[in-house]
Amino acid sequence: MADVGQPRDPVAEWEDRVSAQFKALASFAKSCGCSLKDRDLPSRAFGKSGREHEVFHAGAGARFWKSTFPGESGFGQFGYYTPAGYLRRLRLSNRIFGDDVQFEGIWKRPGGLSIVTSQPFIQPHPVRFIPTEEEIHGLLHALGFGYNDCLMLWERGDGVQLADTHDRNFIRAPDETIIAIDVQPRLLPGHDFEAVIAVPSL
Repeated sequence: MADVGQPRDPVAEWEDRVSAQFKALASFAKSCGCSLKDRDLPSRAFGKSGREHEVFHAGAGARFWKSTFPGESGFGQFGYYTPAGYLRRLRLSNRIFGDDVQFEGIWKRPGGLSIVTSQPFIQPHPVRFIPTEEEIHGLLHALGFGYNDCLMLWERGDGVQLADTHDRNFIRAPDETIIAIDVQPRLLPGHDFEAVIAVPSL
């Protein structure tokens, strides 16, 4: 019988993968001129927002900036993300919901590297800025999603599943439009990104 050695520790394998992807992203950011320092971020820091990000905003800016926690690349109902998985999730969200999340760069910090993105500031409704469950369900049904009671997830025939669909991840705009802001989509294996149904305005 061939000696194949001991199986790799899955935790060590995960850490190696994350480290390698961060290293590749840092190299890419350097080549594109988007290696960020503290001074490059908007001046107003709001601190931690949820389990994934710190949020920044410039007083006159039209966009909020978000950085992942140092050395991390997102977390949610689907578990922890690799840097590539985190960026894939944001790209998927742009396509599904018509978001405009943009990659701003890699921020080198004492605790590790952070992925920095930005997204448009959304003016909330002055009185009722948190949508009702019925309104959120109406939006998701309009986008072709149905709720899977067994998995407790919203899903669609193109292979997309949605997590974190609670009311704090949606905003009602002044014109009563319901907008998703931090919903976490994933594309199941065997499905092509280009086949994902884009929001009608795209």
